Amino acid sequence: MTGAFVADVHRCANQRRARSNLVYLFAGTYGLQALLAYRLGRWLLHARRKWHLWPLLPVCWPLYFLLSRYARVVFDIRLDLSADIGPGFYIGHFGGISVTRCAIGANCSVGPLTQIAAGLKGQGPTIGDRVWIGAHANIVGPYRIGSGATVAAGAVLRHDIPEGALCIGNPARVVVRNYDNRMILAL
Repeated sequence: MTGAFVADVHRCANQRRARSNLVYLFAGTYGLQALLAYRLGRWLLHARRKWHLWPLLPVCWPLYFLLSRYARVVFDIRLDLSADIGPGFYIGHFGGISVTRCAIGANCSVGPLTQIAAGLKGQGPTIGDRVWIGAHANIVGPYRIGSGATVAAGAVLRHDIPEGALCIGNPARVVVRNYDNRMILAL
């Protein structure tokens, strides 16, 4: 949890160009506040298996509950503990973000009003590293998105997306095969 959250903070600081003032960074970044709750919850799930950490659980679970409810009610950001989110995740905007039962790689970004979830059969999407997902994107089902791919705003996935591809539309289709998304990820 610690290493992943440190990567989240560094990524957020790079995006917002606010490296010197951590208080401002936490106070003004909704996604980072939601990620703090998510990382704490994932750490608590891990801590249940370590008997020497059990004394922390009665204090930390209510803290997680308060932080996660705050992120859901105030910012409408839902990062479910069933999601496996890699380090360096960036949420730049608030509102309508739902991430459940999926695997997301390192250094990915997600836009507002985005849904990433499992389909009816229970299998969720697998998203590679350095993937940018635009606003209003809908990724529901057992789809694979390759590393370095870009899912444009409003795209609705109905099939897998290869590495480095730019996909747009409803249903999403690949329009560029070797798209370089480093500029929009700001890595």
